[in-house]
Amino acid sequence: MTKLRKDQTDLLSTCLRKYRPDLLWVINSDVQIANNEMLGNALREAVGNELIKQGLEENDQPNKYGLALEDLIDALGRRMWSGGEGK
Repeated sequence: MTKLRKDQTDLLSTCLRKYRPDLLWVINSDVQIANNEMLGNALREAVGNELIKQGLEENDQPNKYGLALEDLIDALGRRMWSGGEGK
């Protein structure tokens, strides 16, 4: 997977290890998630699960970690809808 910042790639790897270890192959792959909606949704779901578990304060507002997770979800979504370039 290309075009994510290093911190985003590391965060995605953490989420996939916890929730979708079967998708860890994506981290070192050149696959374009824009060409695979199911894959893109699975990646965002793994990050969303981590957001729900660790990224929210008691008042359901995102904490600092949650903001990074939301940014990653947005970056993955941009890749899905922009042809994989993340513009």
